[in-house]
Amino acid sequence: MKEIKTDRRVRRTQHALKTNLLLLMKEQPIQKISVSRLCEKSDINRSTFYTYYSSPMDLLREIEKEILLALDENVEQYNINNSLTDFMDSLIHYISSHKDLIRLVFSDHGDPAFLNQLNQRVQENNIANWEQQYPEFKKEDLEFCYIFISRGCIGIIQQWIRNGFQQSEKEISHLLKSLSFSAASDFLKSGKL
Repeated sequence: MKEIKTDRRVRRTQHALKTNLLLLMKEQPIQKISVSRLCEKSDINRSTFYTYYSSPMDLLREIEKEILLALDENVEQYNINNSLTDFMDSLIHYISSHKDLIRLVFSDHGDPAFLNQLNQRVQENNIANWEQQYPEFKKEDLEFCYIFISRGCIGIIQQWIRNGFQQSEKEISHLLKSLSFSAASDFLKSGKL
């Protein structure tokens, strides 16, 4: 996205574009959404769109960047408190508080690479922390453990989203923590893979 001074009109225009992109993503994949259709729905002209974004995918990446910033805040809090419980609770609360956005971004109509980007971001941080906490383990072994735990957590979160968030935040958070702690403690007790 191009750097533009953000006044009220700019924020209003960008908000309209983001909102309408998400509405269009309910109907069709991001790859099929045209600038013309998005501008028509947002009641702006194409030149205004191109002032801020190069394509609907560029706009989606801006939305994804906002999600990543929120995730970074959760990770930073985890680094300060070193509390997986707080991290999981905060993450689940964010997802629950942004259900429509999360449902669309993680749907088949979203950017398929985003989930991998999200996971990679958290993995790099966690592996660095784990290496400091558990220097007796090889980095590769810690990565295997992380991948096992994170992919399971992602699968549970995706199922929660697909099922329409039927379980409460507390129930999902408890499930994620229980399974993650169980897998990690068995791994750490063994001392090796």
